[in-house]
Parts: sequence; structure tokens; C-alpha cells
Amino acid sequence: MSSAVGYTRLSQESDTSIDRQKRHIRAYADENGLTLEAIYDDGERSSGFDESREEYQRVRERVQSGEIAAVVVNDKRRLARDFDETMRLVLDLRENDVEAHTFQEGRLDLSDPVQAAVEVLQAASEHEAKKKEIERAREAVQERIQNGYDHGRPPIGFRFDDAGERWVPDREGRFTDVVEAIRMVDDGATYRDVEEELGIAPSTMSGVMDRRDRYLQEVDPA
Repeated sequence: MSSAVGYTRLSQESDTSIDRQKRHIRAYADENGLTLEAIYDDGERSSGFDESREEYQRVRERVQSGEIAAVVVNDKRRLARDFDETMRLVLDLRENDVEAHTFQEGRLDLSDPVQAAVEVLQAASEHEAKKKEIERAREAVQERIQNGYDHGRPPIGFRFDDAGERWVPDREGRFTDVVEAIRMVDDGATYRDVEEELGIAPSTMSGVMDRRDRYLQEVDPA
């Protein structure tokens, strides 16, 4: 079997799939006859790239040493920081005859210079597109906050109003159950009691009680 290393990182702050990336890398290595020596993880850092990038640099050192046959990542965005950085890595891989594999796309053909350039451009382009998409999402959330609108998925028992601006009670949904659950807890019931009686999980009830006043403000006095 050929020796390989894996590499994981957050592609953006919103990406929290490090464990899933590792599972994919291990599964890919097993299915393709690669002996996975280690998975280097920059996942706790925003985008996986700060000035030190220690784990990424260790991957490059392993590639340059010629001791491994392959690098495995979940997808090409993990290799991309920008065009120049990705090109340097691709050159290292080509010069040391190390293969690049991705769980999503399989082995990348870096033997042909034109194909290698295509892979670099595509990876860098996808990375930049993802950054712009997340920046637009952040701007939209910030705009909602500035306007005093609710944002994010409505909590249990709420829905967005017709204008899509504020959470309002979902009286045809579970709002009544949630209010009853709050009253049960106020009267001394445990979260497990609530789960047995109303089917609301303890983890959900924790969030409900954090918003207790918001729910009770919406109760129809009639």
C-alpha cells in the first residue's frame, strides 16, 4: 500500500465539518489502498490559514521529503488559499511525484502541466467564490440586525411573519406546546418530564428557557 497523509481545515468560519472531513479522508484511503500515516489539521483557525499555518507547512514538508506517495483532502478548496499558494503546492507535488486525492473528485491529474494549471485555477476560483458568498451572507445578517429584524432559523414555536422580518408565534404549530412546557418548568417539572409529556427534547428546552420572556410576551391574553 502507498503511504499518504491527510489534511483538513475550515474553508471559512462557517465551515464546521472537520470531523466529517476526517471520516471522508479515512474512508477514501481505505477504499483506494492508501496507508494513511496522519491527518494534519488546521481546522481550528479561521480558513485554516494564519501566518504560521503549522499543519499545512508540515504537509508541504512531507511532500518535499519524498517520503509519502499521496496527499488526501476532502475537496479541492482545502488546498486553495489563493492562486500563488496553490500553485506552490502543486509544484511541490509534481516535483516530488506525490499524488493529490480528494474525497469528492478522486485523484487529481497533475502530471500534465495544462491540467495542473486548470486544477489550480479552479481551486482558487472556487475558494474566492465561497469567500464572496459568505461575505454576502454576513452583510445580509448585519443589515437585518441594524434594522432590528430577527435573523436565523426561527426557534421552536415561531415562524417568520409575511414580510420575513420578525418571528411571530406559529399558533398552528408548536407555540402552544412550548408555552405549556415553560409553565411546566416554572411549576417544578424537569426537562425530562417535559419530553415525556410534550415531546420537546431537553436540549431544545434549554433554548426555550433562554427565550422564556420572549415566548410569554407573545401569549394571547384572551
